[in-house]
This record gives sequence, C-alpha cells and structure tokens, in this order.
Amino acid sequence: MTESELRRAVADTVSGWVGGLRGGAEHQEILSIYNAHEPLARGYRVQVGDAYCATTVSAAWIRVGIAGYTGTECSCNRLIEIAKARGIWVEDDGYEPGIGDACVYDWDDDGRGDNVGRAEHIGIVSAVSQGGFTVAEGNTAGGRIGTRSMAVNGRYIRGFICPKYGEIAGALSEKEDEEMTGEEIYKRLTEYLRGKNLPQWVEDQGEYKKAVELGITDGSDPARFTTRYEAAIMVKRALDKADAAKSGEGEPV
Repeated sequence: MTESELRRAVADTVSGWVGGLRGGAEHQEILSIYNAHEPLARGYRVQVGDAYCATTVSAAWIRVGIAGYTGTECSCNRLIEIAKARGIWVEDDGYEPGIGDACVYDWDDDGRGDNVGRAEHIGIVSAVSQGGFTVAEGNTAGGRIGTRSMAVNGRYIRGFICPKYGEIAGALSEKEDEEMTGEEIYKRLTEYLRGKNLPQWVEDQGEYKKAVELGITDGSDPARFTTRYEAAIMVKRALDKADAAKSGEGEPV
C-alpha cells in the first residue's frame, strides 16, 4: 500500500461512518473497534453516552492497521500528548493538512495568534482544496457523525496530528512481504514471470519450439515455474512420442 492509498484508507474509513447517529450501527461499530483494541488506552471502555470524536479517529487508525504508529485514545488532549511524544504533532494553525491527517479544534479560540488552548474536538481530513479542507468527525451536533468545511488557518484550529504515512506504508509493506503465505509467494512469482519472453539462446536452439509443435507443452507462459507433476507429464509425453516414432506410428521426435 502506498502513502496515498494509506491516507485515503483512513479518510474513507471515517467517511464511511458519516451519517451515523449516537447509538446507531455506525456508532456501535466505532465503539466495538475501539474497545476491542489491545492495549485499551487507560483500560477505559468508551460508553454510548460518552463524547466520541477522539474514539472515532482512533477507531479509524485501528481499522486500517496503523494504531501501533499513532497510538489510541478517547481524549483529544491525551491524543495530542501521544502525538507530541511520537513526533507527529504539528503546532501550527496555518498548516495545510493532507488527506488522513487529524485536525484538532479548540472552540474557545479567539482567532488571534497561534491557538494553544485546550483541545475540545478532533476529526480526520477527508478532502483538501485550494485554501481549505473537509473534516469527517464523530460526535458532531446531535451526536452525529458528520463533516465540516474549514479554511486553512481558520479560527478554532488547535493543531494537527500528522502520522508519518510514508514511513508507515513502507513498514507495512515490508511486514506484508515477511508474512506472505506460500500461496501468496507462488502467486506473486507467477504473476511476475507471466508473459516473459524466452531467452534468445532458447529461441536460437529451437528445441522449445519443437516441443510445442510435438504437443509436449502448449507454449503458454514459457518462463513460469513448472511443478514436478507437470514436468513428469511432459517427460511422459516426450517418451510416448519417442516410442510411437520407433514403432513407426508417429512423427519422428
């Protein structure tokens, strides 16, 4: 998965919950994902009646598989502390976020200077535009999961949590390679070898072409791996052709 795909996956996860209501299926899914995660932050299971904006962000990170790189929390301010410790906090109201970054709010912001107040809300940036961005958020008005349009350097921005998506994507790719099953390895190698041309020396030798003409192999995907049973079948075909030629019943091999 690329950095762009990973960012999009986080944003799409929260966007997929948009429209949900407190206590509804989407909200229950968010709580289930968060509360089932280990280790559970501070050992606290989030309840239906709790504010759940930070829980929504954490659940998205858990769902996409990057919680080990971001940390999780049901408190906005504790998420900021975690982000600072991990070097992914951006203390700049004027920062232009990317898709998948988390925007943190302070509703007491007076709009003057850099806001360093207490955080009160958080969501995931789901779209960006010239001079602005859209945030998908849990626990909006009425307990809904909704979206909000923000201007870059707009009022109420407390700062941003910006996971190192490029590094995370690279680490996840390496982990996927390490954890591939034998079937996955075979599939990838087969896809890599499919359609590769014959080496020139094989073309020049002409024996492979003759084998195809005799029906020993069908000539498709000549560079792919051959199993022992496939090799045995081809040898049997060749021997049958040779026996037939000797008895005068077939074409000379």
